Amino acid sequence: MKIAVLSDIHEGLNRKKTGADMMGVLKKWITSHSPDVFIISGDMTAGPEKSLNLLLQLQQSCPQTKLLFVNGNHDVYAEDSKSAYQTLLQFPGNLGNGPVELNDHWVVIGDGGWYDYSLGIEGFTQEQFSIGTFNDFTWPDKTYAHWLRPDQEETNQYLEKLESWLEKYQGKKVIMVTHFVPFSRFLFIKNDLSWDFFNAMMGSARFGELAVKYGVKKYIFGHIHTRYHEQSHDMEIICNPLGYYPDEWNSDDAEEEIFSTIKVLEI
Repeated sequence: MKIAVLSDIHEGLNRKKTGADMMGVLKKWITSHSPDVFIISGDMTAGPEKSLNLLLQLQQSCPQTKLLFVNGNHDVYAEDSKSAYQTLLQFPGNLGNGPVELNDHWVVIGDGGWYDYSLGIEGFTQEQFSIGTFNDFTWPDKTYAHWLRPDQEETNQYLEKLESWLEKYQGKKVIMVTHFVPFSRFLFIKNDLSWDFFNAMMGSARFGELAVKYGVKKYIFGHIHTRYHEQSHDMEIICNPLGYYPDEWNSDDAEEEIFSTIKVLEI
């Protein structure tokens, strides 16, 4: 079984900057490579309705491939992010609806996740992280995502749901998917407070702890716009973002970049 992996497509922004039909390129890749499953680990575009429509269109265009998705922070940018999350659950392949059994041995378990400041550097308070401002820059989630509860409580909700599914599927080989970062070792530390302060918004160490506790075989995430594929914590870990054009791309051509970035796993 072939499983394709990509995150952080940011369709709207990259389409505007490149002038390319991003979804057309994705459709072309899927049609030509025919993966059994395509996992998008968050940040399809900004806003739930747009993300939902793009996912539905892509799945309809490529019915031979099962499209699986978890929300990123940009996907829930809305006046009511809880409502935005519910909107995204209308996509049948949203893992927030529940685990997906791929065969008798493998199951995919995931949800978007959020952050609880457990990856934050020392020297700052929880209140400072919750405000999300350092010097003159405010983390965009604080402006565009609007949850009813504090970040830590939202993260707890994701963790409780994920653990209930992981417990249920003990004995299966698990591919776990979140948008947010599960292990601190994948954070980029610059020793520059204007950068390092915002690592608090990258994810939660507790996602990684869950994965280790339940013996997850593969962990897929996104959010940090840095590509990783390695063995760590006794599991295969993949972070495979497309990222922002032009600074985070290796090519000026959207098709070349997308075709060279998508990673295929075999199970």
